[in-house]
Amino acid sequence: MSQKINPFKIKFRKIIQSDLILLKMWRNSGKIFPYNTQYTLLNMENQKKWFSEQRKSNENKMFMVIFNNQPIGICGLIHFDHENKNADVAIIIGETQFHGQGIGKNILLKLITYGFKKLNLNRIGAEIFEYNKISENLFCDLNFIFECTLRQSLWRDGKWWNVNKFSILKNEFDILLY
Repeated sequence: MSQKINPFKIKFRKIIQSDLILLKMWRNSGKIFPYNTQYTLLNMENQKKWFSEQRKSNENKMFMVIFNNQPIGICGLIHFDHENKNADVAIIIGETQFHGQGIGKNILLKLITYGFKKLNLNRIGAEIFEYNKISENLFCDLNFIFECTLRQSLWRDGKWWNVNKFSILKNEFDILLY
């Protein structure tokens, strides 16, 4: 039975180097890996390189997700395009005991609010693997619109899968709030 999650208990903070062990564990987890874009398992060398690139880049805004003072996941706006004011969203709830409790919806709502209100984005997109119906439902619940299918663009478990693209525009999000 899922409990009602207070969205105000969800906080974002910058990722710090000591988070890398936890991020590696989450991203390599059998429950997370199939839904992530990485193709191979990560090691600490990968994580340190990624962390160094994140600190230098203006293309991604990544955050640790904190709930009840505990890191439970990572989220961010990636592929940031400053000129066209758009980005894609990425979310991993690494602590799987929090899956199915409405936390993902609250994280996504907080993240897109940040993107539209603080960063003045016009469009936020998402790529969802065709077998990830839970994420598809989540994004549709927050008025993301299906745009297209990237046919057979993901190789997983010895098979090609489609990736579906969704997006929400700032004016569509403003309507959602009222």
